[in-house]
Amino acid sequence: MAALRNYDLDGLRGLAALSVAVGHCASVAGGLGLAYRMTIKTAPDATLQDVVFRFLHIGFHADAAVIVFFVLSGLVLSRSLRNKDAGIVSYILRRAFRLVPVAVASALIIGYLTPASTWSQIIGASIFYDISLNGVLWTLQIEVWGSLWVYAAATARRTHPALFVALLVATFAVSYLDHRPIPLFMSAFALGALVDDLPTVAVNRVTASVGLLALMTADFILGPGFAMRCWQMLGAFCIVAYVSRHSVWLTANSFAHFLGRISYPFYLLHLAGALIIVKLGVRSLGLDPYSLFVVYGVASITIAMFVAWLIHTAVEVPGMTAGETARGLLATPSISPTSAEGEADA
Repeated sequence: MAALRNYDLDGLRGLAALSVAVGHCASVAGGLGLAYRMTIKTAPDATLQDVVFRFLHIGFHADAAVIVFFVLSGLVLSRSLRNKDAGIVSYILRRAFRLVPVAVASALIIGYLTPASTWSQIIGASIFYDISLNGVLWTLQIEVWGSLWVYAAATARRTHPALFVALLVATFAVSYLDHRPIPLFMSAFALGALVDDLPTVAVNRVTASVGLLALMTADFILGPGFAMRCWQMLGAFCIVAYVSRHSVWLTANSFAHFLGRISYPFYLLHLAGALIIVKLGVRSLGLDPYSLFVVYGVASITIAMFVAWLIHTAVEVPGMTAGETARGLLATPSISPTSAEGEADA
């Protein structure tokens, strides 16, 4: 259990956010047909362009990156609660200040850039209720439930190990029986909460490599379904476990750390970069799909990174600071005049 911040995990989160953005650019350029949904069974019917874009989706797997987010949250939130737990109200307050200010800022920006957007959509996006303005907000809905699950798991672990194990078993059982996103992906948070319990011998390059292969190719090999999701979650579990204990150049370099710092606003605002590029007329240039992917991807992601850095600096960091201040005020006991006089006399 690490008391200090693990910047490699930040780097992993940043690369996952970048993967989502690149994957969405590939969807725009290559379409959402066979190039996106191709499996081993349907590959013989694919064109060369479909194959190229399918491999882009495997290399920059937006769907798999989201699973990494969930497992990472399970690990990081569990660690924070083991180090310090000031109660459920304080925890919810901290999560609210962490998530909502950036969501509000991104909803306002994307609402401004989206034709015919309504205030109802903007307000709904700000509180993760309405995902019509920004499709990636479905993952924030799950993040909210996952945050509550992690708190329940940390409380159960402190109360009695058997209670924690019972919660894990119940969570995996519900995921097996109910494949809707929220009950299904609670298992990803549960796996994240178990990362620090793994024996050292189980966390090595072999398990990380197998996990990466499972994470990135599960949908291509197995096709959509529950089995595919299980392999993705197990793959993300192996990768997060390895990065949590070993420094890897891919997640330890300065660019990955920068992406990690801005990962949350970048994840929510990469659509804003895309909308700006569309307004500038990139689709009217008549580019072939490969050139469109490069131009659209590089331009939109660069703009999104800049906007995300601004929001990180102007909204996210002050929001987290305000959250810590509010938690401090909540934790400070009020002192009555009588007791204050008694302390002064002592």
